[in-house]
Amino acid sequence: MTSLERAVKESRSSYKKAVLAQETVDGVKVDGIDTNLAVMKELLYPVTELGTRLLSLAYWEDPLKSLAFCLVFTYIICRGWLSYAFALALIFITIFMALTRLCSQGKPVDGVKVIAPPTMNTMEQLLAVQNAISQAEELIQDGNIVLLKLRALLLSIFPQASEKSVVALLLMALILASVPSKYILLLTFLEAFTRYSPMRKASTERWTRRLREWWFSIPAAPVVLERAKEDKKKR
Repeated sequence: MTSLERAVKESRSSYKKAVLAQETVDGVKVDGIDTNLAVMKELLYPVTELGTRLLSLAYWEDPLKSLAFCLVFTYIICRGWLSYAFALALIFITIFMALTRLCSQGKPVDGVKVIAPPTMNTMEQLLAVQNAISQAEELIQDGNIVLLKLRALLLSIFPQASEKSVVALLLMALILASVPSKYILLLTFLEAFTRYSPMRKASTERWTRRLREWWFSIPAAPVVLERAKEDKKKR
């Protein structure tokens, strides 16, 4: 086989694979916002379940499991094995994929089972879209308020609100410059993971309340809206 024939054969094979992949993509497309959300919820179930378990450990719902998890990760960080832990997780995923491929050869592919939501008429779909747009608008507004408050702190538009920020930033800079990164990571993990432990829960709630009160007391930077001048002259 010449090099030209080999290139043509590889091109045809790649084209066939692309066509088959596109057919599978076209076959799994569904109509309706509620149906697509149900499919996405089912596909993200492992991630949400993992997040739920981590939050359960972080909120110390089971103190023994949370303490064991905290001790194990503290030991890993102290020994400098964090990169090895991530590498081990990737190796486990690789082994799982390889075993799944070996065990599923010749077997039909199992489809993702999704419980279809009740059908919605046109008006209900429009109301769902309107609610989604309203929620997105509220999120954008909250994001703009956060950015405007950060702008006010950064530019010291309101000096009284910026004093504590300056002190906190100086302390963080000194810690980053003087403390090794391993210990910074360890302190960050312990502070974030033990804040809802039985020993620290009351103090965490008190500091959270004070931080929230301080944040709400920061005024937002002013915004001036200017409309673009439209040239209404006819040519």
